[in-house]
Amino acid sequence: MRRVSGLIVFVALACLWEAVSRLGIVSHLYFPPVSIIAVTFWKLTVSGLLPLQAGQTLTRALAGLGIAAAVAVPLGLGMGVSRRLARLLSPTVELLRPVPPPAIIPAAMLLFGIGSGMKVFVVFFACFFPILVGAMDGARAVPPQFRLTAAAYGLSRFDTLARVMLPAAGPSVAAGFRTAVPMALIVAVLSEMIGATSGIGHYILRMQRTFAIPEMYAGVAMLGILGLGLNAAVERVTARLLRWHDGRGDAMEG
Repeated sequence: MRRVSGLIVFVALACLWEAVSRLGIVSHLYFPPVSIIAVTFWKLTVSGLLPLQAGQTLTRALAGLGIAAAVAVPLGLGMGVSRRLARLLSPTVELLRPVPPPAIIPAAMLLFGIGSGMKVFVVFFACFFPILVGAMDGARAVPPQFRLTAAAYGLSRFDTLARVMLPAAGPSVAAGFRTAVPMALIVAVLSEMIGATSGIGHYILRMQRTFAIPEMYAGVAMLGILGLGLNAAVERVTARLLRWHDGRGDAMEG
């Protein structure tokens, strides 16, 4: 029911845009009718141009997100378990965590140029800290009895982290991951606008600079669909992985 209500609101806003543009209340140059944008979107999608640009952006976002998760999850669990490791790394983490990801783009361009490496690094930087904090908080919330039981069964530190701490801290890790997912897409697009020759962010900016306004809005629409699909995929995966958590699977599916 909520999805139907949301769709009704979306259609109503689209109709309002169409009417305002057709009646000349706003300039056609800057706000072309939604029908024209939709036709342009369809043509660019069928031609493969928009899917190609969106695919490049998605690849960079997922690469940076995956690397961030691979590094941040075990490190966060380790910091949550070991006070010595937390004391060692916390000053650096707290110094870098408030830095806005766009602020490191110039430095990343100096280090990696304007290729995909720069964009993947910036996405990694943006996604690393939410996942790290989620894993660290989740590990700290795990009851000490879990680790004591693991030690009683003779599990190594690695096995304890992988087989005990990670599942127990799963909801907190998933929360950090869900925070990082939209950031990955946002930062990937932003880095493409600042320095790139491909990607949906570069395409949108290029269309704006050449006053190809329907094409620009078509790119924005593709970006919205990409974000919607990525978010839905993450929600479905986390709901499956955390179905054991109190009522979570049912709540997510509803």
